[in-house]
Amino acid sequence: MASNSETGHGINVNNFKLVIDKITAIGAGYNTSNPDIKIPNMTTVWTAADTAHQAILTIAPTTKNPINNREIIFEPTDKLVTRMLAMYNSSKATDQAKADAKGLADRFRGSNVKVDTLPNGTPDPNSVSNSHLGFIQKQESFKQLVELLKADATNYNPNEADLKTTALTTLAASMKTANDGIGAILAPLEVARTTRNKALYTEKTGIVDLAQTCKEYLKGAFGASSPEYKMVNSIKFTRPKKK
Repeated sequence: MASNSETGHGINVNNFKLVIDKITAIGAGYNTSNPDIKIPNMTTVWTAADTAHQAILTIAPTTKNPINNREIIFEPTDKLVTRMLAMYNSSKATDQAKADAKGLADRFRGSNVKVDTLPNGTPDPNSVSNSHLGFIQKQESFKQLVELLKADATNYNPNEADLKTTALTTLAASMKTANDGIGAILAPLEVARTTRNKALYTEKTGIVDLAQTCKEYLKGAFGASSPEYKMVNSIKFTRPKKK
């Protein structure tokens, strides 16, 4: 599911609590027969959503340093791969081998792995999750390209230290280590996001739909011009834009 930013999700969670507080203040006059919008159920749904949302806010900052460190490792590698390919093209390797190397280089350079940040500077959990596969693909393509060059050591034998296969093998290992570290971080983040998004956006039972159902009940019970309806109807909720 797409995200409207962690801030947007948080506003939804906070606004739903505001709805609960306002209908609680109405007292016995809030007497719906729909169990989904009775105050105890709405409170349970809100608690689950808030707990998951707070977990995301706690976990996301812990990803900042590992994500930054990974980007530092990967950032210069597009230019490095271009140099590796040029060096191989300058050798006596076969045209087919050069074409294979170019295919791997193009796959590597074609991956978009930008990680967006939230207004507070921490990585956007949705962006981290969506970009992770791109980083894995880049690492695997780089590893395959290095192995291809190592297998043709007769032709690929540069004098430049950073282009030697020993240096490239070390770099490939660093890329994998960085990816593996992020993977361990993403697991609890994904669980919290899934729990939060279900609580917010599941049809009929998520807080966005429950809030709308609650508004409809208040309109029916008290009338569209009543203060009871107006004070809850003014509380806004947003849905993530679908990709």
